[in-house]
Amino acid sequence: MEKDLTFYSAGLKLVGTLYLPDQLRPGDKRPTVLCCHGLRANRKVILPNFARAFTQHGYAAFVFDYRGFGDSEGPKWRLIARERDEDIINATTFLALQPEVDAHRIVLFGISYGGANVISAGAADPRARAVVSVIGFGDGDRWLRNSRRLWEYWALRKRIEKDRERRVLTGKSEYVDAFEILLPTPAEEQFYSGSGEIASLKSELPLETADDLLTYKPEAVVHQIAPRPLLIIGAELDYLVGVEECLSLYEKAREPKQLHILPGLSHYETYTKGFDTVVRLSVDLFGRAVAAH
Repeated sequence: MEKDLTFYSAGLKLVGTLYLPDQLRPGDKRPTVLCCHGLRANRKVILPNFARAFTQHGYAAFVFDYRGFGDSEGPKWRLIARERDEDIINATTFLALQPEVDAHRIVLFGISYGGANVISAGAADPRARAVVSVIGFGDGDRWLRNSRRLWEYWALRKRIEKDRERRVLTGKSEYVDAFEILLPTPAEEQFYSGSGEIASLKSELPLETADDLLTYKPEAVVHQIAPRPLLIIGAELDYLVGVEECLSLYEKAREPKQLHILPGLSHYETYTKGFDTVVRLSVDLFGRAVAAH
């Protein structure tokens, strides 16, 4: 069973979908996976497959659109890390009020940019019983720098500085094709070249997003998730978010922690060829976390 719900974050109405297991009985309260999508995605792509898989293991799962994305309110495509963290924390509060949700057994699951958000949001909010970060990053500045040639990185920094001036003088940031901030690899170009929902994810982002990335460092707070369990999943051939990001997150985290690198897979293959492994590892961690309650 699936149902669309709305809640508020910073006064903005956000839209989400709650996925419930088929065997749910009246009065049942289930442990719930709060699923957090990536850079420019929305709740209707990629994550519904994971949410439905989690329900097959007896969990409820919630996928929502961050402010400015999908069906939620807010300035279109404006992406600021601390605001996404705030949305995740408010979504946790909202979930705890739902009759089908066990308020004391909510866990976080994030992919790509969402894999970074669940680290920082989970560190800030002790209600998350466990955190799974899939192909996320630990340092936004390092991610931007490693994804381009050095002169391109410094050219981007100059554009960011100009945009800071623009914002204080006009109140507006310059919007650019998302691939100007995150340089595409052949895998991304192929991924977005099709039609339908995936192709619709092509978007523009404000240079303010790039500016925000310079100081967004989830690895600086990942240790605060302990003593709650943390699972970090990376992809060996991830050319979008280098596997070194996952390794750095793991190194700075405290026990209990797990690291799994998917051999021979790229970023987007994590959602397809790596799907069953990601679900299996996540459910195993979640099961141990909620059983400990």
